[in-house]
Amino acid sequence: MRTEVRGFTLLEVLVALAIVALGLMAAFGQLNQTAATATRLREKTFAHWVAQDRLVELRLLREFPAVGNRSDEVEFGGVEWKYTLRVSQTPFEGLRRVDVDVAFADRPDRVITTLSGFLRRPPAVPPAAGAAPDDWYVLDPDRDGG
Repeated sequence: MRTEVRGFTLLEVLVALAIVALGLMAAFGQLNQTAATATRLREKTFAHWVAQDRLVELRLLREFPAVGNRSDEVEFGGVEWKYTLRVSQTPFEGLRRVDVDVAFADRPDRVITTLSGFLRRPPAVPPAAGAAPDDWYVLDPDRDGG
């Protein structure tokens, strides 16, 4: 009488472990790529917000900037950012193009995002009381009666 031994051979176990290891490597690689993508998207989103803030600030200050470049740094989201405003002339006298480049302050040559906008020359005289303004105005307590 012969008894059969049931089980796996060492070779079968090694092949199974190799397949599991390859699967885990692929899964961890994908997780690493997902984490890197999420970090990059967070950086781009914050940089875009910094650029938007600079354009909105120019509009609210009703500033008509001179043609040229200027840079500054700002803290946003726990990170130091460097932005550069590039103001250029357009074919229209009362219109300026503003490009805002945003980078990390410690890596200013690596621009993360660029946002472009246009600013028009503010009207010389604000509209009369009760008239509908043709643009946004900074809140002014004297003008608003308060």
